[in-house]
Amino acid sequence: MNNQNELPEEESFSDDPYENLRMENDFLKMKMMVESGAVFGGKGDLPADLENQFLKNIIEFEKENGKAETQTIFDILGKPFFQEEENVDDKQLQFEYLRLQQLLDDYSIKIDFRRERDSRFKYNFITKEFFAHKPFIKPVKGMPTFFEYEEFHPDHELEITDLTNRFLNDFLTRELDSLNYYINEEIIQPDSSVLPKEQLMKRFVSMYDSIPEFENTSFSIENTDFELRETNAKVLGMGFSEGTINYDLVYRDGERKKINGPFKIYFSNNWDCWIIYFFYLAGFNLLPQEKQED
Repeated sequence: MNNQNELPEEESFSDDPYENLRMENDFLKMKMMVESGAVFGGKGDLPADLENQFLKNIIEFEKENGKAETQTIFDILGKPFFQEEENVDDKQLQFEYLRLQQLLDDYSIKIDFRRERDSRFKYNFITKEFFAHKPFIKPVKGMPTFFEYEEFHPDHELEITDLTNRFLNDFLTRELDSLNYYINEEIIQPDSSVLPKEQLMKRFVSMYDSIPEFENTSFSIENTDFELRETNAKVLGMGFSEGTINYDLVYRDGERKKINGPFKIYFSNNWDCWIIYFFYLAGFNLLPQEKQED
């Protein structure tokens, strides 16, 4: 990378190009602090040439996204021509898809498909739907911008599976707390009473205090399902996951108890966001209720 700075000659502060580059970085930071309220922290040990490129990328990013006009991805890419997916055979598609990928790479645009999709599926989505998308943040060359296919077409089954994995892994690694966003603020109990999330977390903490170790942990998701319905322009939904969970409880006195039983987790969906509102988890209710809430 070229270490020469781009300040006009009369604004050079040092005969040392590297020192001058460092001073230019300080100038760029000051400019960003004044114009956009940027805050800089850290140890400042990034090489001056890399820091210079980073700062210029940020400035370009803010410049582009400060424009009032909203552009489509197609416009941002320079209105490229690509044939309709249904009009190209498999051999042509390979060439067109590679050309499309190169164009997206040139603009640092990354699109993730969480399920396995073939090139024809991806090509069709990108050229027909993604090209028409007006991004909230405009992609800028040199700064990766990430998109997910599921942002356009939510995969509810996959999301329920992901949240189930996250909840059970957090439980088994003893990392559940009130910051876990996927648990509702109120949890329905088996007797139909409602438990505040904060109180639920106290029960988990109490269990962890009484049983300091879990060993031989595993679980298996055996079924997921969901149902959506629209009402008053709002999408509502209910779903669940179920399976088996296994772990050994290791008490402070060395006593062990093997847990091998079912779990079932119920989810509600509001505005395309799934959260847990009820669950049964084998082993969780082993402690007396009053001891859990002390």
